Amino acid sequence: MNYDVHFTELSYKTLAVLTRYMESFLGQEEAIRLGHQLLDFATNKLSDNPLQFPISYELETLGITDYRVMLVDNYKILFRLDEKDKTSYVMAFLRQKQNTQELVYQITIL
Repeated sequence: MNYDVHFTELSYKTLAVLTRYMESFLGQEEAIRLGHQLLDFATNKLSDNPLQFPISYELETLGITDYRVMLVDNYKILFRLDEKDKTSYVMAFLRQKQNTQELVYQITIL
């Protein structure tokens, strides 16, 4: 299908926070590798068929239905899809247990 994939400034910030957090568990080199793997995974999967990923249930319960989520091992990638322009916008990288609603709230008040 070939979609464009764009990473927002927020996605890079959340990825940096995630890799710094994971560094204490994995070590610096592995945490950096994890960051690169998540970027590559997002690019590959979203450029092929982003519609295969569901709307974020956590955000849907708040009435927000334009965010989709991709689960990768113990992580999730939050993105928006512009079907008209065939473009995916990666919004955030999180740990799978991290609360998506809380992240959106933090972003809103900042």
